[in-house]
Amino acid sequence: MKLLLLFVFAMVVTMVEPYRHRRGRFYFIRHQYLAKPFEVALKVQIVAGFDRKLTAWLRRHGSHVRSAIKRKTLYFVNRRYMQTHWQAYMVWIVRKIKALGRPPTVADYTALGAEIGRRIPLEVTYSFLVRRNLIPSWRPYMARLMAKRPADIPIR
Repeated sequence: MKLLLLFVFAMVVTMVEPYRHRRGRFYFIRHQYLAKPFEVALKVQIVAGFDRKLTAWLRRHGSHVRSAIKRKTLYFVNRRYMQTHWQAYMVWIVRKIKALGRPPTVADYTALGAEIGRRIPLEVTYSFLVRRNLIPSWRPYMARLMAKRPADIPIR
């Protein structure tokens, strides 16, 4: 039941996220392709920021999450969150890159990925999942995603 509820929430977010409100209408956000070094820089920094937040949250509130499997599942939630919201990040990233007024570098994408990892308030998500006992049980597909380096996580 927990897994079903989590999938329903993820599906709703996945369906709604690509549609953004602009001037009274919704429009679809097309997938934006980046050069591989830029994409890798973004993914590595976003996941690193999310994992730092989870580590800090576990230090403060980790007594409620006693199982090592549940802690590992929360790290999976970080990666899935990045996958789900990638297109929304790209809207913001494209706007920031255009504002530079010069060709982007890997360092620019690294800084933007670090800012996303720092600014997204995932602590609320962790608290929600733990308080309502919604952390899903560990599944093989979670292990496959967690076995990948952050640079190799698929985003589409």
